[in-house]
Amino acid sequence: MHAFTVKILDLWKTYDGQRQILNGVSLTVEPEETILIRGRSGSGKTTLLSIIGCIDTPTKGSILLNGYDASKLSQKELAKIRLKRIGIVFQSHNLIHDLTVFDNVLLPLKFAKSKDGVDRVNKLLETFEILDLAHNKPAEISGGERQRVAIARALANNPSILLADEPTSALDMDNCNIVTQAFLKANREFGTTVIIASHDLDLDNHVHTKYVLRDGQIFEGD
Repeated sequence: MHAFTVKILDLWKTYDGQRQILNGVSLTVEPEETILIRGRSGSGKTTLLSIIGCIDTPTKGSILLNGYDASKLSQKELAKIRLKRIGIVFQSHNLIHDLTVFDNVLLPLKFAKSKDGVDRVNKLLETFEILDLAHNKPAEISGGERQRVAIARALANNPSILLADEPTSALDMDNCNIVTQAFLKANREFGTTVIIASHDLDLDNHVHTKYVLRDGQIFEGD
């Protein structure tokens, strides 16, 4: 996996022409960093992650992916980045209920037409200690286990960056710790850059860099 740097330059985001969410955000994400972005509900954390993940676009400003301006890339190029370079863990898991744990994690590899999908899935399930759940459906496992499945799926194509939006918000303390350790393991064992948007204060001591989103602006530290 190649190093992948993200630079956000004077980013603004306005919805409906009036509701201003981001107000001149600038941020550099270095390879293999772990970053926590905190902020109140509605502060723009999800919007910022969506822009980094090439799901949303800024109203003004630039996002540079390895030096390339995302606004200058074609839809096909952006889709390839989303598939192979950026993994996303959603707050509500977004697992497919009709598929087994194994097939949920295999899905991105099928889209990427990977030839070693089965081996990759087995390795990920083993890494996150959910191999014994491979044939279960999402409804048959706990919330913490579903979140680990979601992390494994997001890492299926060995992305450079893993984005997580409030990944521990619906979990009890024990499962919060387990899921947090799963993110750290992704960083440590796979060299993945991890960016977590959360108001969970327990994450503070587990990351390299902390930011706070406040009034549409970003500040380093507490």
